[in-house]
Amino acid sequence: MIPGPDAAYDRLLDVLGALFLLVVLAMLLERALALVFEYHWFRRLSARVPGLKTPIALLVCWFTCQHIRFDILAQLFSNAPGDSPATEIGVLITSAVVAGGSAAAITLFQGVLHFGRDARLGLMEANRAAIEAKTAEARLRVNRAEAASFRDSTTGFRAQGADDA
Repeated sequence: MIPGPDAAYDRLLDVLGALFLLVVLAMLLERALALVFEYHWFRRLSARVPGLKTPIALLVCWFTCQHIRFDILAQLFSNAPGDSPATEIGVLITSAVVAGGSAAAITLFQGVLHFGRDARLGLMEANRAAIEAKTAEARLRVNRAEAASFRDSTTGFRAQGADDA
């Protein structure tokens, strides 16, 4: 039996809400994990132990999804809107998607929106270099103007001295 338009609309809203929650959760956890991952002692530790961020992100995402009983699979594939009991495997897969989605979120934040620490530092360095270039150019113009003024004054002085002789 084909569901009526109201049931289909309710189902669409349920699925879109679940997907929106998934994206928001991935971005929130990414920003929360960035606080730890961008800290100087963690950077030194992760340089010595490569691949440390992924298991930590997965564990934090699993704990969060388990705590709020968030199972995207149950919400996407349930028969009735709003009636979707979370399963352990669904929570695990959801947490893996959130942890993997946070990698896309960090790319968005740092690469495109320049919200990451490295991007911020790079932007500050680029601005500093632009200011230094403008300052050097202004100094060069002042030096050229002073040299031209000095030449004009010495030329006038020489011409006046020639008239006196």
